[in-house]
Amino acid sequence: MKASLPMNTRQAVASMRGLYGKPRRLPEHWRDRLPDPDAYYRARIPSLGKAHGNGWAQGRCPFHDDGTASLSVNLAHGGWKCFAGCGGGDLVGFHVRVSGLPFTDAVRDLLGVRA
Repeated sequence: MKASLPMNTRQAVASMRGLYGKPRRLPEHWRDRLPDPDAYYRARIPSLGKAHGNGWAQGRCPFHDDGTASLSVNLAHGGWKCFAGCGGGDLVGFHVRVSGLPFTDAVRDLLGVRA
C-alpha cells in the first residue's frame, strides 16, 4: 500500500507534472525579480519593528495568535523565522503560506505575472 499524502501535497505535485492543466513555467531569472524584502514584509506585517544592524526585524507572526513579537524577518535577504514554532524560510515560502497559493502561482503573483 502506498503512503498517502495530504490532498494539497498531491495536487501540488500533480500540478507540477501538468496533470491539472497546462504546466506553467516561471519567467527566466525570476529570483532576481522578486520584490524588495523590506517593502514586502512591511506591507504584510503591520507591527514590524526597525531592523537591527544585522538586518533582522521583529514583529507579530501572522500565522498564529501572537501576543509578543515572535517573528523575525531579514529585510536584506528575505528570510523569516517564527520562534513560536510556525517555521521559517524565504520570502517566497512566506508568500506561499500567507496567500495559500501553490509555489509557481505564488512566484508569479510576487512578480506580477499573469496567465
